[in-house]
Amino acid sequence: MSKKRRTKQGSSAKRSRTIVKTPTGSSLEAVRIPEQSTPVTVVPWDAETDGDLYGDESTGGIPVDFKFRQAALPGVLMSFGELFAKERRREISAGWGYSVELPAVLDLLEHIEQGVVKASAARALFLEAAEQLYGPFGCRSFEDPATVRADCQAAGGCALCEERRSWFEALLDQSDVLWQRLQQPEVYPFAAGRRGIHDTTCSVVKRETPENYARPVGEAYTQALHLYSHTVVPYERDMFEGARS
Repeated sequence: MSKKRRTKQGSSAKRSRTIVKTPTGSSLEAVRIPEQSTPVTVVPWDAETDGDLYGDESTGGIPVDFKFRQAALPGVLMSFGELFAKERRREISAGWGYSVELPAVLDLLEHIEQGVVKASAARALFLEAAEQLYGPFGCRSFEDPATVRADCQAAGGCALCEERRSWFEALLDQSDVLWQRLQQPEVYPFAAGRRGIHDTTCSVVKRETPENYARPVGEAYTQALHLYSHTVVPYERDMFEGARS
């Protein structure tokens, strides 16, 4: 059951988007309310009935147990990918993009205020949690592409290259077949281009065809796989063919 307030539906006519002004001096000048196709009236929160219905449910995040020497915060919900505050931008490994449920933060601050938990210990545990969740949350895809490419080249490959290797191999197989056909115009007199059908020997086909072709091997293969994996949408073959370097 999702966490949604009980509502009463009104007219189905759309209403204009509303702009809610924030107080003077606020970091946000205006908050834009999304359009709703059906006006709604929110029923006030009923602590006795609604608490039983929605109070113990969660719609996202991964629970992490925070264990300190003299205290523990079990099942702290952490998530990633929704909040990227530009005012506190830093490396993802240093926490940028992660979110932590507010009640757990308040409980942790209370432990720190009481001297039960040291602030340095809390900080270290938060960063450790971010490191452990880096993979499960797919944080790598949010990193600076230039940094990811540089790391891949320095290491001679990466997980993304391995993930897309089979797609790259299929593209090479197809390229081998197409090249062989271009060398036999008497057997394959026509070629399908981006804007129609051409004679295999026409100037358009010659202009779009490299003078020489050989399936890459060794270092050339590694560099071609790297280019394919990191700079091209794998499903768009035309983009790859146009990204020659």
